[in-house]
This record gives sequence, C-alpha cells and structure tokens, in this order.
Amino acid sequence: MRFGARDSAGPGRRTAQVAIKLAVAGALLGLGLSGCDRIRDLRGLSTEDARAIGKEAYIAGYPIVTYYTAMHAQNIDANSPAYKGPIGAILSEAVLPAPGIAGVNRPNGDVIISTLQADLRAEPMVLCFPDVASERYFSIQVTDMNMYNVGSVDNRKSSGAAGCVMLMGPSFLGLVPTGVKQLLRSSTDFARVIYRTQVFGPEDLDVAARMQSGFTVQPLSIFRPTSTAPAPAPAITWQPVSATAFDSDFAKTLNFLLPMAQIADPETAKRFGRIGIGPARTKSFDELPAETREAILAGFADGKAAIAERAKSLEKRVNGWRVDSPTGDQSSFKGDFLQRAAAASLTPFGPSAIDAIFLPVDTDSRGAPLDGAAKRYTITFPSGLQPPVNAFWSLSMYDARTGGLVANSLNRYRVDTLAAQNMVQGPDGSTTIYLGAVSPGPGLEANWLPAPSGPFSLVLRMYMPKAKAPSILPAGKGSWSPPAVMAATAPMVTAVAPEAADTPQ
Repeated sequence: MRFGARDSAGPGRRTAQVAIKLAVAGALLGLGLSGCDRIRDLRGLSTEDARAIGKEAYIAGYPIVTYYTAMHAQNIDANSPAYKGPIGAILSEAVLPAPGIAGVNRPNGDVIISTLQADLRAEPMVLCFPDVASERYFSIQVTDMNMYNVGSVDNRKSSGAAGCVMLMGPSFLGLVPTGVKQLLRSSTDFARVIYRTQVFGPEDLDVAARMQSGFTVQPLSIFRPTSTAPAPAPAITWQPVSATAFDSDFAKTLNFLLPMAQIADPETAKRFGRIGIGPARTKSFDELPAETREAILAGFADGKAAIAERAKSLEKRVNGWRVDSPTGDQSSFKGDFLQRAAAASLTPFGPSAIDAIFLPVDTDSRGAPLDGAAKRYTITFPSGLQPPVNAFWSLSMYDARTGGLVANSLNRYRVDTLAAQNMVQGPDGSTTIYLGAVSPGPGLEANWLPAPSGPFSLVLRMYMPKAKAPSILPAGKGSWSPPAVMAATAPMVTAVAPEAADTPQ
C-alpha cells in the first residue's frame, strides 16, 4: 500500500487481515525470532547466509568436538585402544617411555601422568593432593570442553604442602567449604584434569608412583557432608564418534554436546539455530532443504580451512625451534573463536605457557633436517643462560620417523637440569650438549645425548618458565631464546672439565 492511500477493504476484511498478522507475529515470537530474522526465516535462509553461519558454527564448535573425541576414546568406549578408564576416576600411569613402544608421539619422560574426567553436572568435585617435596615438580591442570585451561595448581601455589581445590561447573552457586585453598570454575559440565608428577629417573619411579596415589577426588557432598545430597545427574546415552564427526556429522555431534557446553551468547545461539544447531533450532539439520544443507556443509569446510590457516600462522620459529604456545584460559583468547579453534588443533589439552612450554625442533641453524647418519650436532648454552625456569627443563631425543625413543648404549633419552650439573663446561662457563649417533669421546659422554643413525627431532620442555628476564615469555617474543642446533663442521675440541664435575651414572 502506498503511503496516504485509502484502504478499499471493508471493516470485516481489515479485521481478518489484522488477525492473520497477529497470529503470524505470535508464532514468530514463539520461535524466539525478531525483526529481519523473522522475515528471513519465513522466506527461507539464503545459501550465502547458511554458508557463513556454518563456517561460524564450525569454528565455535571445533574445540568442543575435539574434546569429545578424546573423552570418548579415553573414558567412554571401553573397546578403544586409547581407553584409560571410566568418568569420575583418577587414572594413573606410573610408566616411563621406552624404545619400541608405539602409539605415543614424542612421549614425555619427565613426568608420570594421571587423568580425571570430571562430571560437574550434579555438584562440584574437590581435588586433593599430598605433601610434595619442594624439589619435585607437580602440577594439576584443568581443561574444559571449550578447551579453556580454567586453572592449575603446582609447587608455586601449594608451596609443597598438601591441600584441596574445588572444581565447579558453570551453574554452581553454593558455598565454599572450609579446607579448600583454590576455586576453579569450568565453563562446561565436564572437564579434564591432568596431573603431572616429576620422576628423577627409573630408580625414582616407585617414589613418584606413591605420590600419585595421594591424589584424590570427592564430590562436594561427601567432602563436606550435608543433610541433603543433590540428586544425581541423569544418565547420558553417549553418541559414538563417527569417522565424519568433523565433516558431514559435525552438526549432529555438536548438537549432542551443546547441552553440556552451552552457547553463552543468545545472539550467537539464535544464528546457529537457523541452520539447525543448538538449543534455538526450530528444525533439525536433516530437515533443512537440500540446498541449504549443502551450503552449511560448504561453510563447515570453510571453517576447517580457516582453522588450518590460522594454526599455520600461529607457528613461530626462533633459531629453528617452534616457540608458539597458543593454549590458555578464556581471557587469553579475547573472544577470538578462530584462535581458540586453532589452538585446539595444534596443542589439544596442552598446558598454558605460564605453567609449561614445550619447544620442538627438527632442523639445524641452516634449516637442514637433523640427521644422525650424516652429521654430528651441538647445542651450546652460554654461561648463566640455560633455559630459565623455576622448576626444571629437559631436552629429549626422538626418531623423526616414528616419534619414539631411540635405543642407545647409554640408555639415555633425555638430559635435564640435574644432568646439566654434571656436564663438562667450556672455559667460558658455557654448557655444550653433543647430539649424534657416535660418542663424542669418554671425556664428553656426560654431555652426550645419543641420536639415531637417521632423521631425528628434539623437544625442549620448560616447566614453570620464569616470567622475569631472561624469559621465554611471552612465547616467541621473550628476552631468552633457545640456541640453534649447530651442525659440526670441525673436529671436536675437548672442553676443560671442572674439578667438581662428576661422572654421570
């Protein structure tokens, strides 16, 4: 109708038109739609919008689906090769890696690991830990389904004394019990807890394992008995993880998980609902028109490509070492869901850089691949400039082809802070580590990290990196950098051994 035109319809017809409009408006309000969104959804979602929202949903949901694939394999599917044990139990592995063990890429021989898949739906869980000798590193890391590291406990926070922390879900509003030192809040209903306990070699394994047995978990109602315990959370019929969980089944998988990892922003939830994802959906993904589904799947592919591109851009190298450490807490991502997804793709369940940082390298100072069959190599730390940490550092050797440890005559697969104390120093106080398949000589074997007769890689692990200069932090931009791996170009020169140096065992 033109502005100022007269309505030729009679009163009865006008009344009917108004009634129809009111009925339509009421139906739209019932769907939670408003403004332009109401009109768009009546006329159908454009393929361009469907693709754009599909990309956004994939990026936002990728960390959640990544979390679930690990949770399902380790704590739900008892037939999975990766299965460790049920949800709610602390599962400890007091085993050090050895040559010939397959299935783990670049295994960590510094610590033994315990894990807990915590169900926080009914009530919080209280995590307690024993007294820890000040010289032994330990940490408790909590990562939720959004792949946020929601907090950690370590020697810095506990001062070596026994204690308890309370891990709560997003909706808990109760009181904090006496005896709890720290509160950790997960943004989702489930969270993974990773315990790391330092081991001082094979002879110390039993001692470290006894400390592992001191980790406990209790529901809050048992830790602090009350007259009325909360009702148990309803049982979940767990959805299998299909081979296409990150492709054609992504919407189905994410819809299964979103009740446990809610979309906080209502506008985002409304957009996702238009493509059949999340609590605001009015149709399932499968009920959408075929061309809309195809556009959404194209959006998923766009999201996957965007994550890969961002992940590649996050890889920072200094002197050949990868020094990026993108994982962190919610505030560290500053609302950037693409950054969060890229971090989940690069280092799922990795520690925050302030807690520990792991730096791999597979090339020498000239960018050539490390190869023990062709060359010998060295890494030299100038005097006073070994990796700056408050706990300890280690350097581990791996076969680049398998990611496993390499058998050698010394049964040595890593060197660390303690080993460096017994290394031969140069006249200027520097410490040189020799890397190669052949011994550098009896006088320098304390400094030798045996390499395979073929391609190899290294990982420098720094636990509790120092925040003050010299520091690796912020990752890739700090005042300290790991020295390049140098290919030997001349015969080795025997360094001067200080009188106090001991022959390593």
